[in-house]
Amino acid sequence: MRVEDGKDFYENMEIPGELGDAVNRAIASCNKEELREKYRRAQKKDTVVRIFRCAASAAAGLLVCLTVGVNSSEVFAKEMSEVPVIGALVHVLTVRSWHEDEGDYEIDVEVPQIAAEEAGTTVGDVNAEIQKIVEEYTQQAQAEFEEYKKAFFETGGSKEEWADRTMDIFVDYEVKYQEGAVLSLELVTSKAWVSAEEERHYYNLNLAQDRYLSLEELLGENYVELCNESIKRQIGERIAADENMIYWGFGEDDGMIEGFETVNEDTRFYLNQDGNVVIVFEKYEIAPGYMGIQEFVIGGQETE
Repeated sequence: MRVEDGKDFYENMEIPGELGDAVNRAIASCNKEELREKYRRAQKKDTVVRIFRCAASAAAGLLVCLTVGVNSSEVFAKEMSEVPVIGALVHVLTVRSWHEDEGDYEIDVEVPQIAAEEAGTTVGDVNAEIQKIVEEYTQQAQAEFEEYKKAFFETGGSKEEWADRTMDIFVDYEVKYQEGAVLSLELVTSKAWVSAEEERHYYNLNLAQDRYLSLEELLGENYVELCNESIKRQIGERIAADENMIYWGFGEDDGMIEGFETVNEDTRFYLNQDGNVVIVFEKYEIAPGYMGIQEFVIGGQETE
């Protein structure tokens, strides 16, 4: 199912009365002010501390000779144990940081860049992609807002009605996992005006071998069955624990709309701080919009 289909279905569906309070609480928890405050706090991070923390983590990883036991995968652990220590000291640096609060816009941006000794083409490709995403996202968000503003006044809106409406644009990142030459990086872009929207991009890399990590490499040849079984089990557990949890194709909504079916090689994921794979589904992809982005830990402690 396409995310767009889920969004259209959700926005046009009638919400049962008993879910009204739950929906309102969920929406309120993701409102514009909370989103703004989240990234305002993120911007206050001291860049020097962030650089030191990442560099120290990389150095510590080198001391353990890149022996990484992600999800207890024997295939991956064996492969990593055979990688020589090549001085792939890794840094994730904030290369651009700015705040703009003028006119109709409030923009907070933290742009990361991966720096590694003996870095290959993959690092360059990731850095270039991140730069492109940030530039295109901010430009597109501003263009959308200008179009909305123009339509607002053309359809009779007044300056008083426009009041203090603003477009809030945020870009930030987080190092989800780093051990030696293995890096899992998350880039978050979001905008808030009529509603809050967030996008996440993940980069899971083996820098020593200059390539991306895959679910099959991390979880083994049967990764599809492993992930599907785990995700479906976790969905069932969440529904049983909270009646306000709704996943398309499960529980009372079985058959209403196509929901989760299977993972594949393009499924988004990251490694958490314990080295476990976390599968990520976008808002509307497998559940109504108020449920937000959905994550499922595969292996280790499977929690929401």
